[in-house]
Amino acid sequence: MNKQICWQASPELVALLRRYYAGEAGLWGEVQASVHAELLARGLSVMPRHLRFRRNGDGYDVMVEDAEEYLTGL
Repeated sequence: MNKQICWQASPELVALLRRYYAGEAGLWGEVQASVHAELLARGLSVMPRHLRFRRNGDGYDVMVEDAEEYLTGL
C-alpha cells in the first residue's frame, strides 16, 4: 500500500525550493530539514522517505512517501 503524505509548502520552504531549483544544490540539506521538521510537528517519525515537490501556482505541494516501497516495488 502506498502511504503518501501531502501538504502545501510553507513560504519559507517555497523560497528554499526556488533557490534550489535555480541551481543552489547545496540547499538540499536545508530542504530536507524543513520537511523533517514538518513531519515531526505532525507527530510522524523521520525515517527513510522519498520526497517530491510539485509546483502549484506560486508555491509547491510537498509529497512524502515511504522509501522502502521504492526499494521493494510494493
